[in-house]
Amino acid sequence: MKRLTVVDSLRGFSLMGILFANLLLFQFGHYGANYPEFYGVDAVNKLLIYWVKIFIEGSFMPIFAVLFGFGLMKMSESLEKKGRPVKRAIIRRGLILFIMGLLHSAYLFSGDILYLYGTITFIVVWMLKFKVRSLMIVAALVIPLIVGIFLVNPDFMIAAEQSFATGGLTAEQSEYLAAEKSVFSTGTLQERNDFFMEEDPFMAFTDEEFLLLVPIAILFNIPLFLIGMILAKNRFFETGLTSVKKNFIYLTPIFILFKACMVIWPDNDILGTLGIFSMYLLSFSYISLFYALYQRWQALKLFEAIGRLSLTNYIAQSVFHSFIYYGYGMQRFGDDNFLLSLLIATLFFILQVALSNFYFKYFKQGPLEYIARVVTYWSFSPNKKTDNKLV
Repeated sequence: MKRLTVVDSLRGFSLMGILFANLLLFQFGHYGANYPEFYGVDAVNKLLIYWVKIFIEGSFMPIFAVLFGFGLMKMSESLEKKGRPVKRAIIRRGLILFIMGLLHSAYLFSGDILYLYGTITFIVVWMLKFKVRSLMIVAALVIPLIVGIFLVNPDFMIAAEQSFATGGLTAEQSEYLAAEKSVFSTGTLQERNDFFMEEDPFMAFTDEEFLLLVPIAILFNIPLFLIGMILAKNRFFETGLTSVKKNFIYLTPIFILFKACMVIWPDNDILGTLGIFSMYLLSFSYISLFYALYQRWQALKLFEAIGRLSLTNYIAQSVFHSFIYYGYGMQRFGDDNFLLSLLIATLFFILQVALSNFYFKYFKQGPLEYIARVVTYWSFSPNKKTDNKLV
């Protein structure tokens, strides 16, 4: 089956956005980016944090999820054409991603997405045979299901609002951020893990409500996977610049405006709701805009190699940035210079692009992609090329 280079390039592009969004977590933790004043961040760096929040955070991860669903459907079609068992291979793929995600989360980066993607794979594998209409119905039904969970558990909604509020810091919350900065910038891995087990003054959830966070995260991402599967069935990346793509491009400024309002006025419920929807819809604007520009801008094709090595490069980003920010490295966690963080991340991503393109001159898949392939297909195949052509 011929590879769609635009999809590989888009995946690489989304990996760049994910890197910039994850900088907020690497440098300030799960809550600190909402309180830049606590770290003494000046006006310029605060503006850069808002730039990431408005244009990048929450709008690139959905692209990755959509493309993951797209890839599952393409893999299913390829396996079926070869007469090989589909569900068994895809379940094994979900399993290896789940394991990699747990290891990644435990040792490198608490904001991991792989274990979540692995879990969702176990669910959507049973929908690969669904027709487009059925996939659309299932995706649409997930939304009222999420609403239903909130209605049945009204205290959960209140706790969520309190946990993610961005008003003034309490004395207890300030102490927590100060302790977090000390532990993450100078502590060991064990000390960081121990810190996670301590009482969190930002979290207003009870133990029972906290357990709902994982299934809700799964429910939020399932529609994205299903949309990716729908795009694969409808040959979205092979049909030219359709009216749907054009409309998403035209609406890009509107989505950015609503998202900006949510970031600037986070305590306004109406703007918050519009902002959350716009955050996800902006992802599809970026997808459509990238597709429209792909044939015109040759530079976008440089993202192809890093997109084909997305798993290896995603983990490599965590290895590098954990060294930059945590205690066993440069100890920049809680640093007030976010501009420097963006420059470091940009240079590192450029290096990843260059190395990925060089790597494909000699190999056909990345090291982690190879491991995932071995588990998925239960087959060892040589990773080194036998000639100069890409396989």
